[in-house]
Amino acid sequence: MKHLWRVALNEYQRNVFKRSFILLMISVPAFITFSIGLGVFMESLEDNSLPVGYVDHAGVFAAMENESGMHSTLLAKYDEPIEIIAYADEEQAGAALLDGKLQAYYVMPADYAETRRVVQVFIEKPGENAERQFYDFLQINLLSSQPAEIAYRAAAGTYVTVHSMDGRRTIPSGGPTFGLLMPLFITMAFLFLILMSSGYTMSAIAEEKENRTMEVLITSISATDLIAGKIVGIVAIGLTLLLTWALVGVIGIGAARLLGVAWFQDLGIDWRTVLATLAIAIPAYALAIALMTAIGASVTTTQEGQSVSAIFFVLHLAPLYISWVFINDPHGPLAVGLSILPFTSLMTIGMRNLFTIVPAWQIMLSMMVQIACALGAFWLAGRALRLGMLRYGQRLSLRGLMGRSGYREKMA
Repeated sequence: MKHLWRVALNEYQRNVFKRSFILLMISVPAFITFSIGLGVFMESLEDNSLPVGYVDHAGVFAAMENESGMHSTLLAKYDEPIEIIAYADEEQAGAALLDGKLQAYYVMPADYAETRRVVQVFIEKPGENAERQFYDFLQINLLSSQPAEIAYRAAAGTYVTVHSMDGRRTIPSGGPTFGLLMPLFITMAFLFLILMSSGYTMSAIAEEKENRTMEVLITSISATDLIAGKIVGIVAIGLTLLLTWALVGVIGIGAARLLGVAWFQDLGIDWRTVLATLAIAIPAYALAIALMTAIGASVTTTQEGQSVSAIFFVLHLAPLYISWVFINDPHGPLAVGLSILPFTSLMTIGMRNLFTIVPAWQIMLSMMVQIACALGAFWLAGRALRLGMLRYGQRLSLRGLMGRSGYREKMA
């Protein structure tokens, strides 16, 4: 067993301290941060904090003052409510606009009651926040004859809550919360790890086969310890990347909460689904790494192995193409079957958790299946290494790998 851990430590140190690994570890959070920052910046350009004005020739605003309690209550839903200023005529409003005191002003024609026409005047297009808040202000004034609670409810608009068909999952009107999407984020992170780990996995065996180092190593360590140590080391590399990204994510979420980003204020994380996703993701990741290591031991070149490893990534993404099944019937036979089978279980359970709560027995069964398959893949990788040593320079077929004696097949 000590040889296994020595191989794992050597594989870990050999890759983690490379400049390429450090750049990879930093580049993904940097790219995500840049993308989110760019989106927030572009959204901020659509808003403008300058006041807006209005000229009321129709007497629409006569029944309610600008700073009324109802108006203040309605605009409280905005993070940055803007000031709405009344002007006696268009000359005053136009002068304020030219002086840069307003971003726009609105003119309510005398025939507004018949035409419902509002004239907007601006030099540069006003922010979307200004338009929304002015029309909320207008709506409150039009409803001023109604009781306060009715006026506010009509002006506030609809609030739709979406319930899953089995009633076990609820999505608010603003869309899924960060916590609800967390299992899907974890799933995509592990799939990304599988894609990136393919390079380390294929090079772990294929390079040593090409330069004949394997023949030296096998004299002092068993093939099982060697292959298992390399798989453990590669899994540790992937988990290092994941933990680093998770730490950066926690820091980013904390910064977003301090900055008042609305989506991160109420995280609502369901730790049951998060832990269930991790319980399946880790053995599923180990299974993929073990199978890719077996391929690396079976092929003759690193490039050949990397081209085959893309199949595992495609298999994990397969449930995306039939996502309508999970929406229509999240507890149907196909959804349950894909939740248990290797390769498809990780994405399937991640998607089902968006629409329902996956039963605990399915999580446990899926986890046991992943662990059993991962152990089988460890054995298969060790066998591929032993037979590959006998067939140096030749590709190992699946028939030869699963047969009783690859060596006797070769001699025949």
